[in-house]
Amino acid sequence: MSSVAEARAPRADWLRVLDLLSMPALAMVLAFVGGALIIWITSGSLITVGEAYGGMINGAFFKTRGFSETLVATTPYIFLGLALALGFKAGLFNIGVEGQFFVGAIGAAWVGSAFSGLPAIIHLPLALGAGALGGALWAMIPGYLKAKTGAHEVINTIMMNYIAFRLTEFVVSGPLRDAHSSAVQTPRVAPNAELWSLYAIPERLGDPLNALGVALVCAFLGWTFATWQTARPSAARRFASASQRRLATLGVGAVVGIVTFLVLPPLTRAWWLLNDQYDRLHIGIFLALVTAVAVWRLLWKTTLGFEMRMVGANPDAAKYAGINSTRNIVVTMALSGALAGVAGTIEVLGVSICRCLPLFFSSGYGFDSIAIALLAQNHPFGIVLGSFVFGAMRNGADLMELNSGVSKYVISLIQGLVLLFVAAPAMVRWLLRLRARAGEEQATITRGWGG
Repeated sequence: MSSVAEARAPRADWLRVLDLLSMPALAMVLAFVGGALIIWITSGSLITVGEAYGGMINGAFFKTRGFSETLVATTPYIFLGLALALGFKAGLFNIGVEGQFFVGAIGAAWVGSAFSGLPAIIHLPLALGAGALGGALWAMIPGYLKAKTGAHEVINTIMMNYIAFRLTEFVVSGPLRDAHSSAVQTPRVAPNAELWSLYAIPERLGDPLNALGVALVCAFLGWTFATWQTARPSAARRFASASQRRLATLGVGAVVGIVTFLVLPPLTRAWWLLNDQYDRLHIGIFLALVTAVAVWRLLWKTTLGFEMRMVGANPDAAKYAGINSTRNIVVTMALSGALAGVAGTIEVLGVSICRCLPLFFSSGYGFDSIAIALLAQNHPFGIVLGSFVFGAMRNGADLMELNSGVSKYVISLIQGLVLLFVAAPAMVRWLLRLRARAGEEQATITRGWGG
């Protein structure tokens, strides 16, 4: 009996995953169908629909550097989608990620340009930390007001967005303006504060300090993975004591770090796949993927994550269980803002052509990410997939307009339809004549969504 149950369990998991993916997939399909109808009606030609979607796919994946540019656009979406998902899980609608994105960019631009002579192993983490801190502090303000006064975070974060936009304009054109540039922008960040492009990795690893920094990161990841694996009951039984298990995980981390330090630099110098010096893809994509795993572990494998989800699901029950809702609201908003701040930091340190913060710094990533988080049903791994789709749409929009004459803002229309269909699954079921799943009508995205 047990063997039969064990054999059925993975199949049941896969069916559950497919069931969860069905509604977002249907929402995407219906949004693209809606976009096609609008293009057809406005252009009067079905051929234009094919040219528009063909151009978008070509621009996103097949033109020169198309795929890497899609990954460049995917990176901030992942951070911002995770930022929104954290809030949603705790019952908060942090619509202020766009403003936190801007404040994080200010912090990174200042720290990146204010210091010189620091090695990359210090300067780059310092700039990333400044961006995260800026976003966290900016998000903590509406979080504190929500926790202490009951002020609705939707209204407060919207207002904080406008303050952040004007604050950025003031800082860039005033205190942080580059006096040696004719353009209104902050000074260029130091080379050691820049995010490494994948093309430059062999050169970067030629510096022993940089190789040491990468080795320490890999050692930490190896230790984390080993700790996760040995915590499973089947693996934990192989160790006589907790100290023996701890020693084993530390050994795995040390071996990974030493091997990385000794092998990776000569290996990348001998062979490296990326030889296009104009390719903008940077190491931020790896940071984003690691962050998605970290957020997943935070939400489902830690006490803090459990408390955040419990406060989001039922604040009264959480209070009765002794959970400090006030602290959880502030901490959740701070973590959410930190993720959004890192997204802005990455745009300054790794994407901006001037490696600075220009006056007309406009992203729109934050508002798009609302649709991504809802499309992924706030699951970190779903956010990675949704971010890739939205990154492809954003990257392919220009070639779509060039090939077909259809405005690239049709992409925003499709994203709006995605948001509409995800937020109103009853509409999808009505359009496709589907029955509701048991309990689906009672599902609530977040308490912050309207009250």
